[in-house]
Amino acid sequence: MQQAEANRPFWRQGDIFFVKIDEAVNLSEGTALKNGVIARGEQTGHAHRVSPSSLAAGAMLVALGRAMYLRAPEAGGASIVHDEHGPIQLPTGTYAVVRQQEYDGLRWRQVWD
Repeated sequence: MQQAEANRPFWRQGDIFFVKIDEAVNLSEGTALKNGVIARGEQTGHAHRVSPSSLAAGAMLVALGRAMYLRAPEAGGASIVHDEHGPIQLPTGTYAVVRQQEYDGLRWRQVWD
């Protein structure tokens, strides 16, 4: 785990950040992503995804507008996997899922893993 600004805990896997949030988010207003895929790599097609065992245990990945959230269940949190990165384990809680961005001199764009 690493520490974000204002002591907000976050975890990172490649170009994806998971920022733990305390604010209540009504995930029922979003679209559940039942396959658990957070993002696919541009070059390889490998995906950052919530492990099937975490989804079966109650983890929930939701797209809400242009944002994505992950709720890690009380029973063991959630495991995030990727073929080219080691798995990370997120404790119980709600997370904003954020793709890393970079400035190319003209505009901000997403970093592709």
